[in-house]
Amino acid sequence: MKTTKKKSVLFDFYDRIEIGLYTLLILSLVLAVIFIFFEIFTSWWHYLKEGHPIYFVFFVLDRALLALMLLEILHTIKITLKGSIKLAIEPFLMIGIIASVRRILVLSVEIAHPPEGKVVTETIFKHYMLETALLIVLILSFVAGIIILRRCFSTGTGVK
Repeated sequence: MKTTKKKSVLFDFYDRIEIGLYTLLILSLVLAVIFIFFEIFTSWWHYLKEGHPIYFVFFVLDRALLALMLLEILHTIKITLKGSIKLAIEPFLMIGIIASVRRILVLSVEIAHPPEGKVVTETIFKHYMLETALLIVLILSFVAGIIILRRCFSTGTGVK
């Protein structure tokens, strides 16, 4: 009887620590998203002053996708804290898709507009293309995973 009570106290203590750490993580992610938006809103003047509005568009797109990844992670934490789903894989697959698309966009900007004084050689271009191809395969794998998950859980054959 005493061991059951000790286990219960230990599990309660662990649950409180876990919720406290999730709370710290949530606050950190929310602050990161706020700083990302602050950076977007305060840097537009720099890009327009330099005469490169297209760089600002890519900068905003890059930062917006980063913020979207963080928001997806926050959503996953919310699902975990609700306790309604034991294992939520789909949000992580979505984060992977967003991260891969973000990297493809950054690569395309790096190829189209290399930094001042840099030249994109044939070797560098081949590396960019190889990385882009691998990212596309990765995105297709993530999408296939989401489709498989949805089919398994919609038919009731998935693991719960």
